[in-house]
Amino acid sequence: MKTLEEAFRDSTLSSTPYSGALKVKVCGVGPVIAYRNANGEQRQSTVIGFADRTMAVKGVLYDSSKLDVVKLGHTVMLLNVIIKNETVRSLVITNRSKVLKTGPLDVPESLVTQGKEIAFPPPAAEVSIKTAQSSPTKTLVTLRGQVVSEEMQRSVRVNGEETSVRTIKVKDITGTCKVSLWRDLTKTKTSVGSHIIISDVVVQLYNDEKSVSSTVRTKIEEVTVPEVCKTLQFIAYEEEDGQTIKLTAEEDGEYPEYLVKKASLSSALKCETRDMENNLMKKLPVSAAITVKENKILTMTI
Repeated sequence: MKTLEEAFRDSTLSSTPYSGALKVKVCGVGPVIAYRNANGEQRQSTVIGFADRTMAVKGVLYDSSKLDVVKLGHTVMLLNVIIKNETVRSLVITNRSKVLKTGPLDVPESLVTQGKEIAFPPPAAEVSIKTAQSSPTKTLVTLRGQVVSEEMQRSVRVNGEETSVRTIKVKDITGTCKVSLWRDLTKTKTSVGSHIIISDVVVQLYNDEKSVSSTVRTKIEEVTVPEVCKTLQFIAYEEEDGQTIKLTAEEDGEYPEYLVKKASLSSALKCETRDMENNLMKKLPVSAAITVKENKILTMTI
């Protein structure tokens, strides 16, 4: 019986029916995902993380009745699967495949971990809204921001099926972005003014506007806004109102804006409020250590 590594090495085509047996450990069982095929028929699939002593690999199970055998931590024998020897190697398990119970298999813990991460990939990297909007389409990202508006749920036709969708707008210190929430996520509560982390959304382009859309992996979590301490280089400013100054910083190639009370800025500059602007003009650009919550400066030391 071949190992996973040998089976993939001997498979020269991108997709090959495999008549041999493969003994593997189930390292992770992802959620059951419902979808419609090209004929509009309702189907289900599940991503499984498999491993043996040589490698971990993605399994895609299209026959949910076999989930009774594919249990986390169990060892199974796979027969009549399809080997996908593409950029992401995978085993396709159809209704013609067999998944049989068998004796235990010793698998290195590092490969068990890899198999688990195949079934439950870590969230996409958290980026600013500006970075997301400059990313290529189909890029998976995670965003953190404040909900500034939300629309009513509506229904649209997708592949001939009525599908629910709801759009919200999220902002951070770098910009504002539309987020399209699909299917069950339309029911997730997202109050205007709340701060959320929304993971694994995909960048899309529609009518020349970059936005993001939920995926089967998307999760929404309401969070509190933390106080963050950092040192920034401030390069310009403008008056926001009679009591507040808006400072522009240069930060990792972006130019976020922060609000600071004139009294706090005067204290940091060690001057009277009436002399604040003259003193600030003389010092710009200026480095300052700040404590900030969202875009509001709480403390400042120059």
